[in-house]
Amino acid sequence: MQPRKCIDQQGIDELTASITRIGVIQPIVFRIDDQQNKIVVAGERRVSAAQKAGLVTIPAIFIAGNYSEIALVENILRQDLTAVEEAEGLQSLMIEQGYTQEQLGGIVGKAQNTLSEILSLNKLPQEIRNECRGDRNISKNTLISIAKKKQVRAMTTAYKAYKTKQQKGKTARQKKDPNAPQNVIPSINKALKNIQLMDTSAWTSDDKATLQVILANLRIEIENCQANLEA
Repeated sequence: MQPRKCIDQQGIDELTASITRIGVIQPIVFRIDDQQNKIVVAGERRVSAAQKAGLVTIPAIFIAGNYSEIALVENILRQDLTAVEEAEGLQSLMIEQGYTQEQLGGIVGKAQNTLSEILSLNKLPQEIRNECRGDRNISKNTLISIAKKKQVRAMTTAYKAYKTKQQKGKTARQKKDPNAPQNVIPSINKALKNIQLMDTSAWTSDDKATLQVILANLRIEIENCQANLEA
């Protein structure tokens, strides 16, 4: 069982850049199946990033035993999973191995009340879990709070209220950010229109010379901006 369901491409790109610079620091864990194929138990992201970085070999550790348990524990200890992935992985392991919550808590090193809260996320409606499975921005505590609602409708309402609040906060931050597109583009359009409507026929030589310097500097900044956009 592989607990991680969603692969963050940006995270892979960042990991690739890191591996390109310093290599793979933490070995992956693998097993060998009946056909003698090497199967990654823990470290799929590291393998993908190493391949993108052009590495031929990476450090690895061979294991034999409960592969599902090892994969889940390794990912949880490295905090790679989202809250939903962790909850689903723990529940699958508990069912697969017939563990009680107390036994599972001992394996993953979590108190039973903490484990119970995490497992409660599996009560969330499927559409909420699908949306949050790859979302690292929504906190575990927020999802646990939503999962404590007794009815599915109440969970859905609470989740929608959370999303609305987050969107309002994002919009407010964008309005305050001078570099936000909705703030920068109108200002540039306004400046462009002013240049198009400008009549310099009555300007003095000094005024025109000053404008020429400004326009030259503006051309340099435009070229730099275009280069950054194409990078």
